[in-house]
Amino acid sequence: MRLRIFEAPTMQEALARMRAALGPDAVIVATREEAGAVRLTAAADTQEPDLEELLARPSKSPTAEVVRSALRHHGLDETRCAALLAGAPSTSGFDPAVLLAEALARRYRFPSDEETQRGSLILIGPPGAGKTAVVARLAAAARLAGEVPEVLSADLDRVGGLDQLRGLIAPLGLEPKPLGEASPAPAARRPVLVDGPGVNPFRRDEMVELSALVRRSRCEPVLVLPAGLDLEDCAEVAANFQVMGVRRMITTRLDAARRLGGILAAAELGLELALAATSPLVGKPLLPWSAAGLARLLLVRAGGQAGDVP
Repeated sequence: MRLRIFEAPTMQEALARMRAALGPDAVIVATREEAGAVRLTAAADTQEPDLEELLARPSKSPTAEVVRSALRHHGLDETRCAALLAGAPSTSGFDPAVLLAEALARRYRFPSDEETQRGSLILIGPPGAGKTAVVARLAAAARLAGEVPEVLSADLDRVGGLDQLRGLIAPLGLEPKPLGEASPAPAARRPVLVDGPGVNPFRRDEMVELSALVRRSRCEPVLVLPAGLDLEDCAEVAANFQVMGVRRMITTRLDAARRLGGILAAAELGLELALAATSPLVGKPLLPWSAAGLARLLLVRAGGQAGDVP
């Protein structure tokens, strides 16, 4: 019940003010005339707020639910969602992209700078992952940095493998060479980039041969993994390559993938999310991953809002 007092020169004006303030259902409680004026007391029913409901702590964070829904879109089960969000800030006031970026940064490894594009590397991964194109992009980045990399190919069993690499790096003024039996000089001043063969990570004989090749190259093995693959398959593929010393991975086919749970499953093993290919065009450079960038991509691919993440 709400009480209000209205004063006016006449009763008619006082009633008009009462209805304007309290509505047509207001009830007159008392009236009084004094000194040429009317004093009217009226009452109206009001719905009192439920104080316990207002003060109760929410059982679920609306922001976290937006993030959880996006992660489910990408194929993460409830166990993986819970593990990722366990590292998120315990507040519902964050923008979903900010909350997700915080959770990703705490759970996965990201490069600290652009040094991921340098050094002597051998690119390995399953067939068709895009290793040759990645070697060409890394060579282009090295040339832009003022270096002249030595480009080698170990993908000699595939028909046209060496010719494909030659065609991609010819505009850079580079000529690829077969890896052969000779090892690149580990103390060479210029970086070495080796295009490794595509191997079936579930065939023991192929993985044994690849492991020997990696040791012979004396280069850091980096996994090239296409986006959009089955989550569990990605986890097993990454685990098998990790055995031979892989610490970082480069993601390809981001432009063609709508579900990225496989990338998260591979990163769950501790592999650094190093670089990403955002286009099939070799002229487009590889971009370093960041927690904020991955958060935006996950939300947009799930149909959510990316928000503003610095």
